Amino acid sequence: MNLNRFFVFILVFMTSLSAGTIDIGSMDKPTNILKDVEVYIDKENAKSFKHIQKESGSIFVRNSSRLLHLGYSSDAIWLKFKIKNSSEKKIKKVLVLSNNMLDHIDLYSKNENGYTKKTIGVFSDSTFNENLRKFYFNLSLNRGETKEFYLKVSSLSSALYFELDLMSKDELYQIEMHSQLTLALFFGAILSLIVYNLFIYFFTKDTAYLYYSLYQLFVIWNHTSYSGMNLYIIPLKYVAVDAYLIIFYLSSLTLFAILFTRKLLEIHKYKKIDFIMKILMVISIGFVLFTSEDFYPLEIVVAVLLLSLTLMVLISFYLLYKKVSNAKYIVVGWSIALLGWIMLGSRQLGTWSLLENYPYFYEFSIFVEAILFSIALASKLNKTKELEHSVSTNKVLTRELHHRVKNNMQFIISMYRLKLAKYESSEISNSLKEVEGTIQAMSATHEMLYSQEIVSSLDTQEYFTTLVQRLKNSYESTDVEIKLKVSSSLDIDSSIYVGIILNELITNSFKYAFNAKRGQITISLFEKNSKFVLTVEDNGKGYDTQKECSGFGLELVKSLVEDELQGVFTTDVIKGTKHQISW
Repeated sequence: MNLNRFFVFILVFMTSLSAGTIDIGSMDKPTNILKDVEVYIDKENAKSFKHIQKESGSIFVRNSSRLLHLGYSSDAIWLKFKIKNSSEKKIKKVLVLSNNMLDHIDLYSKNENGYTKKTIGVFSDSTFNENLRKFYFNLSLNRGETKEFYLKVSSLSSALYFELDLMSKDELYQIEMHSQLTLALFFGAILSLIVYNLFIYFFTKDTAYLYYSLYQLFVIWNHTSYSGMNLYIIPLKYVAVDAYLIIFYLSSLTLFAILFTRKLLEIHKYKKIDFIMKILMVISIGFVLFTSEDFYPLEIVVAVLLLSLTLMVLISFYLLYKKVSNAKYIVVGWSIALLGWIMLGSRQLGTWSLLENYPYFYEFSIFVEAILFSIALASKLNKTKELEHSVSTNKVLTRELHHRVKNNMQFIISMYRLKLAKYESSEISNSLKEVEGTIQAMSATHEMLYSQEIVSSLDTQEYFTTLVQRLKNSYESTDVEIKLKVSSSLDIDSSIYVGIILNELITNSFKYAFNAKRGQITISLFEKNSKFVLTVEDNGKGYDTQKECSGFGLELVKSLVEDELQGVFTTDVIKGTKHQISW
């Protein structure tokens, strides 16, 4: 008796080790059936269904987990199970796989004539005929009927993992509707932030906004592929191509995440840190350029993404210690994003993940990261506006300063005119006129600067024209023609000195060059070999450089050229007088 009980116990125990028969007659809710199936791992996806069927008695083992996973693998997973209908009516169910990125899924169902095969997956044209993102098979069992199934799953373009559920079609629609609504809200929110940041970029031309927008764009496009939402964006015939572009999406979002962080935190100031980030950028670009069917390192790309995010978090902590203002946003934002990516990767690799209990944790983490970085960029925009306001105020003050300087110079001229009015000496009058010309040359610079919007530079052609016209008006020699050839622009400091020099040289030509008070003066300014060359020449009678080079005007010119412009002053009196200054 005891021996019989022992054999009964052994029989029950052995039966429990084999695949159980799944009864859908009493199934009233979605049910994960993986614990009731047998599993076989086909190394390198090498065996046909005939081999599997022939060896099924010895190669399959009882599964014990709710999730099957091989990570990124070229192997195939085979499942063997039976389904029965113990009810008194015909029952229709759907067999659903949880992973939306699987390449190939084959279901072999036994019937009177052997086995029939149905195929779904990313690379199957008939997969998405009902616009449902889930991979599923329709099953129908008559009352009292039992069917045996083999299921083969393989995937190279994504991690090989899935849960297997039996449910009614209505239950699948409800789950799908809830999932799609949640994802639609997520994508809508992220797209709104992308549009917001792009608008700011177009107005400010600050590339930090552009880099972050591109990062987020690749994030959501990658997630449309991962979640299966790409069905509603691209034609079905391109879904398979999109699946193989995952490496491109991941590498691109890694690249733009690094560019955004470098720009926002001004990493270029820290040479060693910047060098590390540039290496990661080069690696990401390499994946984009060299990935092919023969070289598809998806695991490495994911590892580089996680490594890059981890390094950016650590770098942000360091810069936070250095009191970089935006580092606090980067620390929190990338930490949250990193946690979301780790949980997503953990699920694909089959290890513990928060997504098992909180399926939308990844979307939540990306949304929070986007909000934080948008706040950081808004803070950057406010600082930019404050800086622009400060610059605008400084421009107004600078123009006002130039205006006051110009007025003070005019006041000095008027004051000396009054003081010297009682002296009728022509020598004093001529000297006063020369001093006025020098002051007018400096005054003209300030006058032009306060009358224009840009106070950091001025139009050299207009400046020379103004000086020449004022000098002509102050002399009776109206028959002297002055030609200008200006092909370069000067900065403000140089303009003031050159204006004084022009005043002295043109004044000398008016006073001494022309006996009949008519002639021509040519002024040219050009740049040659990174040096400016100013030439003032007339077609007058010239002068003896040995006897007439000791005047105050020429001494002033030489002093300004050598001491202020750090240049060279030369004079040639053949066929008139030609002064040339190079600096």
